[in-house]
Amino acid sequence: MASNDTVYTPVIKKIREEKHDLSYHLASGRAKNFEEYQRIAGKIEGLVSAEELLLEYEKRFIED
Repeated sequence: MASNDTVYTPVIKKIREEKHDLSYHLASGRAKNFEEYQRIAGKIEGLVSAEELLLEYEKRFIED
């Protein structure tokens, strides 16, 4: 871990990797149908929410 990493860093990194992979999948037109597109878009939305929540907790962790 780098000197400015926190306990949240590995989880945030994994969320960002997953968001990138799913976004690339959609952007490259690989969704087989609209249902798969919706499912993946929902996953991305959930990951965005999780990342925002973790970033807020990380900020609080650093400030305390």
